[in-house]
Amino acid sequence: MAQNESVTNPQGGDLSKLKEMFSDYQNKQNQKKRRTSEEILAKYFVPRKNKEIFRILPPKPNKKHIEEAFFHVAPTNASGGKKKHGTVIYCPAHNDQKVQKMANDKPCFDTNGQPIMIPAPCPLCDKAKKMLAQQNPSLKGRKKETLNADELVIYEKNRAIFTEANKWEAKKFYIVRGIDKGAEKDGVKFWRFKHNFKNQGTLDKLLPILKEYMEINQADFSDIKIGTDLSITMSDSEFNGHVYKQISAITFRGKSPLHADALVMQQWLEDNINWREVFKPKQAPGMPPYEFLEAVANGTNPYWDDTDANNKHWVFPGRPDLEEAANTRNRNLDADEDAAFEQASDLIDEEYPRVTISNITPDKVGTYTDDAVNVGESALKSAPAQASAPAAETAPENEGSSSGGNEYDDLPF
Repeated sequence: MAQNESVTNPQGGDLSKLKEMFSDYQNKQNQKKRRTSEEILAKYFVPRKNKEIFRILPPKPNKKHIEEAFFHVAPTNASGGKKKHGTVIYCPAHNDQKVQKMANDKPCFDTNGQPIMIPAPCPLCDKAKKMLAQQNPSLKGRKKETLNADELVIYEKNRAIFTEANKWEAKKFYIVRGIDKGAEKDGVKFWRFKHNFKNQGTLDKLLPILKEYMEINQADFSDIKIGTDLSITMSDSEFNGHVYKQISAITFRGKSPLHADALVMQQWLEDNINWREVFKPKQAPGMPPYEFLEAVANGTNPYWDDTDANNKHWVFPGRPDLEEAANTRNRNLDADEDAAFEQASDLIDEEYPRVTISNITPDKVGTYTDDAVNVGESALKSAPAQASAPAAETAPENEGSSSGGNEYDDLPF
């Protein structure tokens, strides 16, 4: 027996315990690893150049090639005390698992003793619902041409309430997992674009191309051996004095392997990063995601002020206690606890390019209404063209960056 052990372990001794120790250490290190702001930024795929090449990866088990997610596009406080009108913010009510309903701090059950499950709480969704509740329901189902003068006044008020509430509702986005062939060193990236209610968005350009490739080649467009790279052509479009990048065409480039190097391809395929690790709920030092959403709903969200290069700091409107704590440099990068970990925004010394998803006006961020009630919708549909609601000016549908204006700012820090 001892002879067998010496053959297995020429130096003698059982190494299994040591291997277990090193394995435990590595697992703990992986669990504690935090991505820097630059690493997270590298996981965004946002077409900016005149031509971009993107390869859609095969989906992970139980996932789809194109996933759906919901985000609010809300106004927030920003550096210099300015207001951003298109900040993309994760919606827990639409993206997280349902939670058990509580009443008087006690869990609720149905008549069969089963827990009553409801969407996770979201202050922005609640704000939209409260606004909609202010509509006058007396006109529901009425046609506009049947309304008298007094009722038309109510109709206009209902329409104004609906328009304002719609700004706070969660909007549908699509997320595609793939490789930016122009920056392969970054590995797996996520291409996120918003739903277009006119069917003129990125998804509406992308799906016909993917279907055509499948029909012509009888192959999965994401196949690692006979799939295809996508060529994305961008063009400039001007709106309200600003130049925007928008997708003008998407084409496929023919059959090709995912990568010529099998090791690189294996690394990409085995990467388990998902979009939730990139498009995270927003938070600030000492303020978890739910409280951050409450602050956004109240117009008091904290922000990182970098207008003065010599005095970059956190600003917490109405919360001097949190502001003082956030700007006290008593945290470190080697901390085990999140509360003691130095925030990425405290360490940024260079300005990275802003990441945008779509450049549109503050008044037009889509019309996904979820469970909203547009009182008077039937009246709006049946009204003569000249009497219908005036359409808000809309910037060209695009996913790139612009030279100015209000952009979707979805950086996680």
